[in-house]
Amino acid sequence: MSIPTHEKAVIIGISGPSSSGKTTLARLLQRIFCGVNLKPKDSPLNTFIIHEDDFYFPDDQIPYTTTASGTKIQDWDTAAAIDIPFLSQALHYVRENGRLPPRLQSKEDQNDETSSGVPDEIVQELRDVVGSRLRDGTAGKSTESPTIAFLEGFLLFAPPQSKSEQEQHVLRSVHDAINLHLFLPAAYELVKARREGRSGYVTVGPAPEPPVQTTEDGGDGKTRTEIDLEAEDDRPPQNFWVDPPGYVDDVVWPRYVADHAWLLISDDEDEDKKGGSQALAEADLVRRVGDGTRARTDVGVEVAPGCGSAGMDVVLRWAVELILGYYLDRT
Repeated sequence: MSIPTHEKAVIIGISGPSSSGKTTLARLLQRIFCGVNLKPKDSPLNTFIIHEDDFYFPDDQIPYTTTASGTKIQDWDTAAAIDIPFLSQALHYVRENGRLPPRLQSKEDQNDETSSGVPDEIVQELRDVVGSRLRDGTAGKSTESPTIAFLEGFLLFAPPQSKSEQEQHVLRSVHDAINLHLFLPAAYELVKARREGRSGYVTVGPAPEPPVQTTEDGGDGKTRTEIDLEAEDDRPPQNFWVDPPGYVDDVVWPRYVADHAWLLISDDEDEDKKGGSQALAEADLVRRVGDGTRARTDVGVEVAPGCGSAGMDVVLRWAVELILGYYLDRT
């Protein structure tokens, strides 16, 4: 879904498996694009990051799953753990207002921040390139979208929808709110090593009573509950989640593969022609995907170079070029 030019923000979606570098890339891109002057009235470009992890349900609403060994644990790697309506509403608010809603305050920024591995000299070089090209490209033009928001998260994209499909994918509203879709593949071994090397994650805490507005839905007898995005964030003090032993192999990796089979398994590789890859058992999907470094390039998602092995400096240059091209084409 293209965004009308009168809206005030462009949203860049950055997705991939856990520990693939999504947050690192988003933070680097913000450093490069933030405050660059555009030619019309020398107005500065505004940028900020939206973390999907800030849209987790409260701790006491995270669903449970039973592992292959019979252990019952919370599953933080399923779409059912994310407040998708809240995320979708927030993205549309950003598009329309060019800023984050007051209701959203980041908990993700309290988690450990690792080194990007990209020297400051490269960041400054790219910042100079971005400034020059944006000033030249917007000279004499009306810039209606002076904000770029970088959305990063492990579950953002939906598969292409055929005309015959009746039910929408659970992430369709999120996918369609994103202008440019960037995907960072990463090998299983790398995901496992990085994820297990983390100390843990700040979480929301138990559920409060959120301010809501209930509105009637277009004559079908149903009601929709919408979050008041202008209200202050009244969520309680945070908790801290630490992955239990075996969590990557029991939950993180198989959930990632199952949710992204449409992107990681091509049509000619799909043996189950009737049901599609989603009809296969989770274990079969994991086997078919292998190390997870191959991704399709024919489904409207831009895939980072190197099949997950390229350095962050290479991925950063790739992302900058795509964003510049999209933004300048749009203006």
